[in-house]
Amino acid sequence: MTRFFFAILFVLVALADSLTALPKFASRLNVSCRSCHVNPTGGGLRNAFGVSYGQDELPIPTWRDQFALEEFSTQLSDIVSIGANFRTLYFSQQTGPSTSRSSFFQMQADLYVSARLAKKTFLYLNRGIGNRFEAFGVAGILPLDGYVKAGWFVPAFGLRTDDHNIFTRDRTLFAFGGGQDAGVEVGLSPGPFEFTAGVTNGATGDRDDNTFRAIMGRGEVRFKLGTVNLRGGGSYYNNPRPTSAVTLLSTHGTVSLKDNLTILAEYVQRRTLANNVKTFANIFYVEADYLLMQGLDLKVGYEHYDPDTRFTTGAESRIVLGLEVYPISGVEFRPLYVIRREEPTDVANNQFILMMHLYL
Repeated sequence: MTRFFFAILFVLVALADSLTALPKFASRLNVSCRSCHVNPTGGGLRNAFGVSYGQDELPIPTWRDQFALEEFSTQLSDIVSIGANFRTLYFSQQTGPSTSRSSFFQMQADLYVSARLAKKTFLYLNRGIGNRFEAFGVAGILPLDGYVKAGWFVPAFGLRTDDHNIFTRDRTLFAFGGGQDAGVEVGLSPGPFEFTAGVTNGATGDRDDNTFRAIMGRGEVRFKLGTVNLRGGGSYYNNPRPTSAVTLLSTHGTVSLKDNLTILAEYVQRRTLANNVKTFANIFYVEADYLLMQGLDLKVGYEHYDPDTRFTTGAESRIVLGLEVYPISGVEFRPLYVIRREEPTDVANNQFILMMHLYL
C-alpha cells in the first residue's frame, strides 16, 4: 500500500506542468504563517489579510459571488477582533471484516478575541472545548520584526497543521490541539528567515512542580525558484524532569508548484528517558494537495509511527485519500478515507471521515 501512495504522488508531480493548510496556504502564497494569523506562530484568529483570503480565494467563485457578504470583517472596532473555528466530524470505522461503528465527534469549537494595546502589541484569548485554551500577550518590540510573547500558549514546533490527529502532532505533545504551557517566547523575522525560541514550565498544570524548564527553538527559511515555492526548517523541544526527559527533534519542508500542487513533509524523532531506559520513536508525515479548481482540493497523505526503534514490530501507518471542498465563504467540507495498518497484526479498522468546518 505504501507503493500505491508513492505512485499517486508521482502521478501528481508528473501532471504539475498541466496544472495552472494552514501550512499549504502559506506555501502557495510564499508567505509566513503570521501573514494570515494574529498569533505570530500561526493558527487561531485570522488577521485582515487572512479573513480576506478565506472569503475571496478559497470558495468556489460562482457560489462565492452569490452568497458572500459585502465588506465582511471580523473587527468589532479598531481595538478588538474576533474569530472562530468549529469542526464537527462524522466517522464510520471498521471493527471487523463485516462490522463497523459510527459516531459524530466535535473536534473543535474555538472562539478567539484579540485586543490591541498599541500598534504591535496585543492581548490574545482562545477558548475551546476540552483542553483547548490559550491566553497570552505579544509585544512587537524587538528588531528584525521581532516580538516577545508571554502567557499560556502552544509551543512553536514543526508544521502547525489543522489536523490534530496526525502522528506528528498526536504522538508528540499536541494531540487534539493540546501542548499548551506557561512561559515566554521570542521571535525574529529577518527577511525570508524566521526564528523562535522559548522557555516554559514543561508541566501540564498552570505552575511547575520542579526546578526544570522546557526549552524549544524553531527555524525556517522560504524562497522562490521560478514558479516553485520552497521552505524548510527544523524544531527542537527538550523537557527534562527529575527522573525522566522527553526530547523532540523535527525537520519539515514544503514545495508548491505553480500554486496548484503543494507537498508537505515532516519527520520527528521522539527521545524518551524513563527509569534509566532510553527509547527512540520515529514519526513521519507527507501530504500532497492538488488544486483541481478554486474551492476544490485533492488530498493524498501518508503517516508512519514507530514507537520504539529497538523492536521490529509495533509500527503503525495510515494512508489518507480525500477532498477539501470550500463551497462558500466560511464553510469547508472534507471527506476522507483512511486506510490503517498495524504491525505485527493488521486489523480491519479503516475509517471514513466527513468533516464540516465553519470558520470566522
